[in-house]
Amino acid sequence: MVAVLTLVALAGVAVTLGALIVLHVAPSGLSPLRDPVSAYGISPHSALYRVQTLGTAVAAAALAIALPATDLPATLPAIVALIVLAVARAVISWAPMDAPGTARTSTGRLHNVLAFGAFAAASVGGFMTAIAFGATSGLSAAAAASSALGWLMTAASVLTIVSAATPALRGVFGLAERLIYVGMIAWLALTAVVLLGW
Repeated sequence: MVAVLTLVALAGVAVTLGALIVLHVAPSGLSPLRDPVSAYGISPHSALYRVQTLGTAVAAAALAIALPATDLPATLPAIVALIVLAVARAVISWAPMDAPGTARTSTGRLHNVLAFGAFAAASVGGFMTAIAFGATSGLSAAAAASSALGWLMTAASVLTIVSAATPALRGVFGLAERLIYVGMIAWLALTAVVLLGW
């Protein structure tokens, strides 16, 4: 069962990564340095944006189900983080961001809450799986990698918040957010690979 779920998780990661690559090479007029990934969700490429959010949701949900089936210690916090991530990513494409320069809406505010929840859950999840891996013989390297990804996502999240609030740094908002994506995708893949070998 664990092997099947981890393969599902890896498929979700592959779908997410593939969709993001296509989004970034498609002629959208969006800047990877400046614009949020969510801007694809209010563009003609919104269907592909939804595919990548659902890919992440599937990967996180599969891992949340797989973890309790292992005998890894202290996995409950990681499971909770994965569930929060799965729910946030599953819902977010149905609550698109507000278009730049338009009035704030309740849908746009919900989008921001879901984005914050997803990024926070992924960041915390990196640290939580590091704890579970670190308490298991033979997984010290995986624990170190998971912790490093947790720090990457945390630092990138802080930079995202700071760049959103600081006019001089708004030009790197998109880059900061994409660093969170890198950490999140790598963390999900790492966790799946560790569990696949379990």
